[in-house]
Amino acid sequence: MPPDRGGYGAPQPRPPSRTPLILSIAGIVCWFIFSPAAIVLGLIAQGQYRNQGQRDTLAKVAWIGGIIVLALGIILVVLQHHSGPAHSG
Repeated sequence: MPPDRGGYGAPQPRPPSRTPLILSIAGIVCWFIFSPAAIVLGLIAQGQYRNQGQRDTLAKVAWIGGIIVLALGIILVVLQHHSGPAHSG
């Protein structure tokens, strides 16, 4: 008679969640809509990738891209403000 294994056999490994992938892609889409959201979504996705033991490259692209787009937006606003129409007096 085979030894008792607890009745259910070995636990099946859970497949990796698709949530980090979805968050990463949403973060990249947010670059042009609302870059702070891209940063937040990318960081959340990165944490989830790491918890699953997966590579987090796409999540890094999302949050780093969000930072770059946000910085460029700020620079453009500052430059536009300083080069505004001249006052005639």
